[in-house]
Amino acid sequence: MNIEAQDRAAIIEAVAAEVIKRLGQQGKKEPIAARKQAVLLSMEAVPELESVLNSHVDVHYYDETLRDCDVLIIPKLCIQLLANLANGISAGPRERFVLTMLLKGREVIALEEGLLYRKYKSTAPVLLYKMYDEFAAKLSAYGIRLVKEQDLPAACLENGNVSGKLQVGQQPLASTEDNRVESVVSDLASHALVLNRKVITEAELKKHRLHNGKEIVIDRHSIITPLAQDYLRMQKMQVHRR
Repeated sequence: MNIEAQDRAAIIEAVAAEVIKRLGQQGKKEPIAARKQAVLLSMEAVPELESVLNSHVDVHYYDETLRDCDVLIIPKLCIQLLANLANGISAGPRERFVLTMLLKGREVIALEEGLLYRKYKSTAPVLLYKMYDEFAAKLSAYGIRLVKEQDLPAACLENGNVSGKLQVGQQPLASTEDNRVESVVSDLASHALVLNRKVITEAELKKHRLHNGKEIVIDRHSIITPLAQDYLRMQKMQVHRR
């Protein structure tokens, strides 16, 4: 019996040593960089853009439940949306989302090919066309990057603080609309979703971040997986337990 006990102890010790060895090897692996979450501000599918972007970022379509993203892409800027954004008017959910992303310092990109007013250049009155040109210039001053479709993947991967992006203390938007959008941002921060799952995975964090931003509230007894912990660190998410 003593021999059997010794054999059993030796087997346990060997297995434990192998487990510790493998865990040490996993700890040496370089963390995989999280892919950016890109949102297309379009009510219709844009498969040509999806095919270009899918190998670089995770692509989602805008809906009114979204609260955050890394990159917001505007494929088409109709005259109404262009004028509203240029004048800081949050006339609807689309405008509010774009303005909120700018206030939060997110990357906002518009396609030059999507500036619909430009197709009327040969027929539009000069002063009217010039006014829309000035609106487009305002968007650039506010931090919306105007890029060609062929340059879109590279623009999405840049960590750009755009030189034209407004700094703290500047007043780009009309004060009434500015206050309205800032109130939207503060509401988002104060109504963080509570995750009550026993085990918090990386996939759940990604879904939460897309819809609710970088604030997360979890149950005090919840267990966060190692991959999820890496994701929290890389995305600089704030975790609160209750």
